[in-house]
Parts: sequence; C-alpha cells; structure tokens
Amino acid sequence: MTRQKYLFVINPKSGVRNNTDYESIIKRYADNFHFQYKIYYTTGENDPEKIKEHIDDFEPEVVVAVGGDGTINDVAGILIGTTIHLGIIPNGSANGLAFNLNIPTQFEAALIKNLEGSFKPIDVILINDKHYCLHLSDLGLNARIVKRFEKEGSKGLFGYGKQLLKELFSPKSYFSFTIQTDDSEKKSKAEMVVIANAHSYGTGVKINPLGTPDDGKFEVVVIKPYPWWFIITFIYRGFAGNAHKLQNIEVFKTERAEINLKHSQDFQVDGEVLEKTKKVKMEILKHSLIVVNA
Repeated sequence: MTRQKYLFVINPKSGVRNNTDYESIIKRYADNFHFQYKIYYTTGENDPEKIKEHIDDFEPEVVVAVGGDGTINDVAGILIGTTIHLGIIPNGSANGLAFNLNIPTQFEAALIKNLEGSFKPIDVILINDKHYCLHLSDLGLNARIVKRFEKEGSKGLFGYGKQLLKELFSPKSYFSFTIQTDDSEKKSKAEMVVIANAHSYGTGVKINPLGTPDDGKFEVVVIKPYPWWFIITFIYRGFAGNAHKLQNIEVFKTERAEINLKHSQDFQVDGEVLEKTKKVKMEILKHSLIVVNA
C-alpha cells in the first residue's frame, strides 16, 4: 500500500513564535498516521521556484504551507489549477485565510486538521493578470496600515493595532475612482476599497459577511468617506457581522471587475504590500484551488 505524501513548506521567520520543533512533531505524526513527508524551509530567495522543484521531485498529494498569508499565497500560486491539495498550518501575524477556513492556530491541532480533515475546491481572484488573491486585498487605508506594519517590523495583533491607531490620527485621505463590473459602471470616492473572496480579516472583523470563497463570485466593498465617529461604529459592526449594512458602505458582487483610480494608492494582496497602483483588474478563477476544509 502506497503511503500518502506530504510536502511541508515552512517559513521559519513567520509569526511571533519561531521556536517550535516542527520536524520532531511531524515525524511523530508521520509514524502514527503512516504518511511520507519532506520538509522545505523557505529562505526568501527564489522560494516559489525551489518549492516547484521539490513538488516535481517528490510528487506529493498534499503541500502544507506553515507560515503566514504570504507563505500560503506563494504555495497556492504553484498549486492553482492542479489536483495537488493545499494544507495550511497558520503561523503568521493575521492568518486571514486560515481564520476564514476555521483552521486552528496551534501547530498540532492544525496538523491534525490537515491529516484528518476533508479538502474542498475554492475560488481564487486573479489580479492584474499576475497576482492571486485567496481571501482579502485592498486599496487605501488598510494597505497603508499593512505597509507601516511591515516597514516597522511589527508583529501580531498588538502591532497591527498600533499601526491602526497611527492611521486614525493621521489626516484622512480619500480617493476617486471608477469601478466597472459585469453589469455596471460607476464613479465614486472611498477611504478604502476591499476585494473580497472571503468574509473576514484575520483580526475577526467581518468586512464581507455574505461572501464565501467557493460561490463563483467575489465582492468589491467600498468604504466611502466618513465622519470621524464612523470608524468606531464600523469596528463594532464589523465584529458583529453587519458592517455591510452601514450607509457609508457599498458592495458589488461580480465575476469580473476593473477599478481605475485618479491617483495611485497603496495596495495589498493577502497581506503582501505591492507597488502603488492606479488600476486593478480582477477576475474569478472558479474552484481552481483545493484546500483543507476544517
């Protein structure tokens, strides 16, 4: 009987915990669950190419990404459109995709989910013909927070909260844009535009409560210019799961969309800050990635 093969892609620098003895734990579970495995530790240098080489050589049925959203996105980018399953063990600062898939953050608990759980196909958003969005991307306010978060080397939710406070006490900065979807075109202004393939940020704020990653569509959530007190209401309603009903928020549900901005804005995809942009083109890739279903 052939044992199932698991390739573990581990980012040793991700998250706030980096002293876990991954290899000993994986070996113990490999003996108990009777699977073969190999481990690749990312270095930050040509990781996607090296991961692809390991996949071609080892031919695993499952590739388990151990790290934050960036590590998961790197691995997913290789597996999209294949029959190889994506396993996830979250160990980042926000763990957005894992939060949306209900995957625990404790290493052994997450490992068990990947070994015992089922897998399901989900959609992926292709952005500007080269970036993949698995859960949430955005322009404006949050992208600026993430940019400062990375620049200052912040860690965890406390670090994010620190950068959020800095943003709230900075001068407000809204932008003008045009959005074109499958069935409409509209000009608008916003403090932030979210491209959503899921419902929540890793912080637990439900920016898109009605969204699911496997319905064949995605949402564009526009947060329009707001009075100073709105952010308090927004955070409260976000955790409660009904922020989308606020009058300063507009939601577009579509399979394709294009946003053109008057001025370049900060932009992040699944927690990775990209260059400022004046154009975002999006299309859904239906059921193109098979992920662990906790």
